[in-house]
Amino acid sequence: MSIILSRDLLLSVMKPARYIGGELGSVKKDLSAIDVKVCLCFPDTYEIGMSHLGLRILYDLINRRPDCAAERVFSPWVDMEEKLRTNNIPLFSLESKVPVKEFDILGFSIQYELSYTNVLNILSLSGIPLKSSERDASFPLVIAGGACSLNPEPMAEFIDLFVVGEAEEVIFEIINKLKENKRSGSLDKASLLRDMSCIEGVYVPSAPPVGRKITKRFIRDLSKAMDMQYWIVPYIEIVHDRLSIEIMRGCPNTCRFCQARSAFYPLRLLNADKVVEIARRLYQKTGYDEISLLSLSSSDHPELEEIVSRLAQEFKDKGVSISLPSLRAKTYLGGISRVFASMRKTSLTFAPEAGTQRLREIIRKDIDIEELFAVARQAYQTGYRLLKLYFMIGLPTETREDLDGIVDLSLRLSRLKKEVDGHPAQINISISNFIPKPHTLFQRQGMEGMDNLLEKQEYLRARLKNFRGTIRPTFHDRHTGFLEGVLARGDRRLNAVIMEAFKNGAKFDAWSDLFNFSLWQEAFISKGIDPLGYLGPKQDTDSLPWDFIGMGFSLTP
Repeated sequence: MSIILSRDLLLSVMKPARYIGGELGSVKKDLSAIDVKVCLCFPDTYEIGMSHLGLRILYDLINRRPDCAAERVFSPWVDMEEKLRTNNIPLFSLESKVPVKEFDILGFSIQYELSYTNVLNILSLSGIPLKSSERDASFPLVIAGGACSLNPEPMAEFIDLFVVGEAEEVIFEIINKLKENKRSGSLDKASLLRDMSCIEGVYVPSAPPVGRKITKRFIRDLSKAMDMQYWIVPYIEIVHDRLSIEIMRGCPNTCRFCQARSAFYPLRLLNADKVVEIARRLYQKTGYDEISLLSLSSSDHPELEEIVSRLAQEFKDKGVSISLPSLRAKTYLGGISRVFASMRKTSLTFAPEAGTQRLREIIRKDIDIEELFAVARQAYQTGYRLLKLYFMIGLPTETREDLDGIVDLSLRLSRLKKEVDGHPAQINISISNFIPKPHTLFQRQGMEGMDNLLEKQEYLRARLKNFRGTIRPTFHDRHTGFLEGVLARGDRRLNAVIMEAFKNGAKFDAWSDLFNFSLWQEAFISKGIDPLGYLGPKQDTDSLPWDFIGMGFSLTP
């Protein structure tokens, strides 16, 4: 059954293009001729979900199989949700407008803890029972992957199975088992899940491992994931409205706060020939004027200069810019700087993370400040006017001197441009709150209290208020940081809290205009759980909720 969207309904909501599908590059198959139908879901708005490369990779891989189809669904904005509920319209896929509950698999990509209530809202809008125990084989198999699967316990009651690690290969092992199950005509969901639990990298909460760890999956050949044939071009502007090519997965650095390094271990590279081939093919399919080269630390790619130079040569007459979101300062001191000097200028982004060398050494953030100043000068000389810097507060051993260092470093970088052209540079600084995430070297550290974080934020605001024309700080909300920390470090007891918060009306918790901290406070009180218990320091002998997840390497201090 396909849903027919009326003109009146679409014209009554903001951005109707979020819901109509049919974009250039999208794939619509005859679902009646397909063995396994997968609905890929990103539990946030269309603009955010379509900016996530992982969803695009799975969409491409699954749709290349003739016996499978992948379609998409995203969290409808509050206006569309109201229309769906008022008119009793179930949530539907973009491609075929088929109700989500008619698919064989509903696959969530959960990248952020504050999207947990959106997962429940999508199930609710789809007419799918929220708890796995309440769903029989007539409902889709609800699976989840992404960064949050590194500690799946807070969502264990809602998800049938988690993919721990990278999904490019394991998704087909899941599909194949489901296909076999459908052929047998079995309606025994429990038996199916037991079979699924035998797949490496799959965690089934209803059949938890005994005496063994769930080993994180990873693909050995990055080119198989990035060799994409489809690239959907949205009708509306999305957050990252450009071509994105993952040139490296993993990171050779050992920053003690970084969960992504663990999530994407080990290090794998895409060679220069493959990068250029993919860029050329996807450009011909889309016509984008920006190509972003993604990785956790692009500077460490041994062929980076060759990649950038060849792409610049390939697209020099087409007005296409090349962006590198994750570079170390030293990278710009070589031949790459000459390439970027001839391109359209946007901004350069660096992540010192801490304001002093002492604290950077403690967190193992290897950045040479003198190189950073040399790069900034070079950038200003070639026309750059804006730098973006990322910092954290609440780090272990942090002092007032470290906070002053954030201000001083930002001011020095701004004033450096006056030596070049007589005008200060604009420096945008993003200041987040340190959260000791699972599977990091800091996973047993405690998290700073909200009152202390507020005090540090106010101190920095006061110090920066006289420089509003050049230094523009953005602070992450301490309440959302607190909740993120609790959910990231939580155990299965939080299932009840998440359910209660959702029933209270919590959704789009990552959106400042919709986040309501009091709904979560009420949920914690209602379920008799003290959230502070999750944020304190842990001893080496303390067990952690995520201990049963094996990352494939040991965390050494």
